[in-house]
Amino acid sequence: MASLSFQQTCISLPNGAQGVLAQAPHLTRAHVSIAIAAGYLDEPRTLPGLAHLLEHVLTTAPLEAFSNISLLTWFSQHQGSLNAHTDDYVTDVHFSIPAETLEAAALTVASQLARPAFSPSVICAEVAAIDAEWQARQHSSAMQRLSAIATLSDSQHIGADCRHGNAQTLGSDTALLLDALTAFHRDHYHDGRVSIAIISPWATETMTRLVKRMATLFSPPTPSAPSLAITSRWSRLPHAKIARTGNAIELLWPLPSAVARHQLTALGDTADRLNQGFLVEQLPGSITDYRATLAPSGTTDAFSLTLSGTATQEQVKALAAALSERLAALLGTIPNDHNNRWQPPADTVQLAPAWFAHARHQALARRFTAQPSEHQPDASPFAANNARWLLDNASPSPSPPAFDRQPAAYPAVQHWCGLYGVNDDFAALVTTAWAACFVPEAIIVSSPLTAQRLALQAIVFKQENSPHGSWVITVGSQANHAMVALLEDAVLAVSKAQQGLQAQQLIQRLTPLPATPAVWVSHSTGAAAVCHALANLASHVAIRAEQPSANLSTSTAIMRTLSLPGTPSQRLLLALAEQHHSGAFFQQARYDHHLGYVAAVRSGDGAPCSLGYVVQTSNVGEISKDAGSAGGKPLEEKRIAEKLQSITDALWKTSDSVLQAQPPTLTPPETPLAALVLQWQSLLTGTNQPLHRLGQQRIDSQALTNLLTQINTLGHWQTHWLDSAGHYEVNR
Repeated sequence: MASLSFQQTCISLPNGAQGVLAQAPHLTRAHVSIAIAAGYLDEPRTLPGLAHLLEHVLTTAPLEAFSNISLLTWFSQHQGSLNAHTDDYVTDVHFSIPAETLEAAALTVASQLARPAFSPSVICAEVAAIDAEWQARQHSSAMQRLSAIATLSDSQHIGADCRHGNAQTLGSDTALLLDALTAFHRDHYHDGRVSIAIISPWATETMTRLVKRMATLFSPPTPSAPSLAITSRWSRLPHAKIARTGNAIELLWPLPSAVARHQLTALGDTADRLNQGFLVEQLPGSITDYRATLAPSGTTDAFSLTLSGTATQEQVKALAAALSERLAALLGTIPNDHNNRWQPPADTVQLAPAWFAHARHQALARRFTAQPSEHQPDASPFAANNARWLLDNASPSPSPPAFDRQPAAYPAVQHWCGLYGVNDDFAALVTTAWAACFVPEAIIVSSPLTAQRLALQAIVFKQENSPHGSWVITVGSQANHAMVALLEDAVLAVSKAQQGLQAQQLIQRLTPLPATPAVWVSHSTGAAAVCHALANLASHVAIRAEQPSANLSTSTAIMRTLSLPGTPSQRLLLALAEQHHSGAFFQQARYDHHLGYVAAVRSGDGAPCSLGYVVQTSNVGEISKDAGSAGGKPLEEKRIAEKLQSITDALWKTSDSVLQAQPPTLTPPETPLAALVLQWQSLLTGTNQPLHRLGQQRIDSQALTNLLTQINTLGHWQTHWLDSAGHYEVNR
């Protein structure tokens, strides 16, 4: 499968703003990032979380032209999506929008970022939202990693404190926060710190004109504005320990405070080459996977190598020294050419996240290059004794409980062979080979470093796990052979609690998956061997199931779902309802009724098809102690479930006229791998065609009326509960 590559144009405007543009004629949506070279390491020492709060306020405060509409609501109304991220040195607001709406969307976002109106009520609401986010994430591995990074920082540096923010760090003095937000925005959100990145089907000249218009909305820096220079945060400590992250080791090589742009490009190329398998022979057998990253989130002034597996502290010390030498040698072989093409990683499924990560790197580059050239040494960051590392200080996690290795009767395997129309999405797939395998109610655990070893053979490997099963896909000229070898070396593990927020875990349950193993191959040659290998692996029966923890729940997710049989019209209807309901549901669940930090609408396509409305709230158990319980459920959870029902019922009562006026936007896949994954998921969920290939037909008035009637006749409503202890329930 040929790698995607896009012509890239970088521009520097007279006012100091920068832009990076890529034309992709096959896209129907544009992906845009407006990044500001300011993050939580730029905020006042006394207000941890201020930069994060500003990001929240910018996306939820009313727009200047629409007194009751925020950016999030505006994008929901225009069939787009918007999100934002605050990192240590960069904050970005990024969005995807139909290409025909790009100009209006880009100018709307730029105007809000350049000239926001700060409302005390919005500030109070967002402090509460950040606190709820902190409550929901405080025990996650990502938050614990941020805390561990702080222990690696010089004690005098602002980075020696975890800066996510919560109600305690931000306080309740709204006037103080208003003044602090105003000052932080004035000092940092000016044209000298703005980087705009656009990938779209538009011509480069047209995108350039749009970037210039966006940049003129930002004010110039004030005479007292802080400099862009980075102050090194790293102390002399060689390592820190981090609890409950699983079997993981993260090696970090701090970057100099000033790095030339060609050096950053070379470091990025080094990470790409490592991820294509260039380290597999240098790692001990206890390492099962690795990922190299330039400027990872939370440590964007470092090069990271995350290793899955186990090693003692002494082993890590020796490994860090050996890898430093290896990486320095590899970096020296990277040509210092200024490539004018952007090439996303080979395993990219969704183009937008890869583009937004690229945009953050471009914004970060201006901070590293802020120093004059004489302060930008060409010395390698991989010098001896420069590495730091994070170790898991918890007891080694037991391996996932395995399935019985005694063979049972081979199970029947569903089998599909052929293109199934993916060539309509990308003609190049006609000459590509692939193999995909699914096992229900289990996780496929492949042999160590499988992805990297396959990459050395020019084969792309992708895996996805869910509570309902696990699938793997190989793409390349020897895909069937590679899949057989993978399955013969793999074992099955009992499904365990998924990582991430409880709400995300509930959403995974929306998509139906088969109860039997399944195979899809592009070519019949070797297909029988793939089916046999999968049947052999799937014949290993479970000896025990993992039981949920009895720990006290600290957060609970509640989701109300609507299921329909899954005819093409019903699938289109639920996809349209997801687009239409998202903004209104977010507003009502999160702000009008304060149901929790997470508030989202998601659809699960297939037969049946589903629509889920999910919220997540913290400390339900504590809230409910004095409230008693009803029907086995705390009253607070009952109240949230009843409120969900009232909100969703109201949304559907007002859907008729709005859905008629707003035909669904069916976005085709943007990468060949995405086309394969969408078709594979379609086969697994009981349909032959992915949603985007059903056509752009409009649902006429009578058909829509009939469909809406089916909501009450054929529709099946359920309520789902999942708490952080792993307890799951579902009922009508």
